Amino acid sequence: MMKKNMLKAIIAGSMAMGSLVATGCASAAEVLTDCSLRDVPFSSSMPAYDVVMRPKARAIVEKHYPGVLAKIPAWILSESMPSFSTLITLDQLLARVGVEDDANAAAMRKELAALPVTREDKIARCARFDSEPVEFDLGEEPVQVLIYQKINGYDHGESVTAATENLSKLAKEMGYGVSVSAKGSAFTPENLSEFDVVIWNNVSGDTLTLSQRKAFEDYMNNGGGFLGIHASAGDSVYFWDWYRDVLIGAQFIGHPGDDNWFQDASLDVTRHGTGVAEGIPDRWELNDEWYSFSDSVSSKGYDIVMAIDETTYVPGKELEMGEDHPLVWTHCIGEGRAMYSAIGHRKEVYNAEYNIKLLKNGMKWTAGQGNDTCKQ
Repeated sequence: MMKKNMLKAIIAGSMAMGSLVATGCASAAEVLTDCSLRDVPFSSSMPAYDVVMRPKARAIVEKHYPGVLAKIPAWILSESMPSFSTLITLDQLLARVGVEDDANAAAMRKELAALPVTREDKIARCARFDSEPVEFDLGEEPVQVLIYQKINGYDHGESVTAATENLSKLAKEMGYGVSVSAKGSAFTPENLSEFDVVIWNNVSGDTLTLSQRKAFEDYMNNGGGFLGIHASAGDSVYFWDWYRDVLIGAQFIGHPGDDNWFQDASLDVTRHGTGVAEGIPDRWELNDEWYSFSDSVSSKGYDIVMAIDETTYVPGKELEMGEDHPLVWTHCIGEGRAMYSAIGHRKEVYNAEYNIKLLKNGMKWTAGQGNDTCKQ
């Protein structure tokens, strides 16, 4: 494991860069953070929230599609965070209610693009991101874990709470120190240098500003650890390519719904030098919500720890991935260690024997306490 003082030295340059970005934004307004979509023109490919919550932009949508927004459930278009409308683009939202991509849609997009992006619009877009400083009072434990659980999109509620409680308990049993934060502003070079692994607990929606993203990317490349759980890779659209394409490695496309939402299924285990699968049988059964992805991360060379047997549940035709349907995988990013597990919608799974072993082993490996295969 990279010593914390070495990590601090390596990320010193990142600290300077973050300060420059923050200074530039502060001159505009204290609440105007460097959120990723702050300055982009209005469009139907940005989060629906950032269009329909702005009166001028919403008026354009309603002009071309009278009454259509009224058909959308209030929980999807919630104005307060978390809001599902941060997880889907306006195009995706309209497609859900049967709007076709035709000349009318093209005219709407043209009008949206012509709207000026005012300072007020920028502040509104950045309002769901955090800028206030976050400090941690760490103990003397040799390994420190940060559980990050900010949610702007879909809130898994009791499952988030169950995950935090059980992960904290496991970490403490392992002699690790645990801190919990729901603030993206916790992601500074200084803070991250204190932690051996950051667990993303069902994080949903875009939650980090550009400088916070850079701090985390630098942290990972320079020897940090990432353990992503369930919804942390469950958004239908991402506005951070590195997170989707490198850290996670795949785009979520859906899960069974209605009567097939939660199903028993068999999981097949593959063992690697990481030791993440230690103590788990080669095949085991669990009841949960089962994710599908656009592609298998096996094509990128990521190590598949668990794959789901599609013959043991009903994914639905559009969600079939075939024989190569990973649910848990690990890989290296620079000197950093990354692991993702799609298990975790139901709160009960955080007490499941083999999932507990998986999370415990995963914490150990991503924190650099096991066989650090990323430094061989």
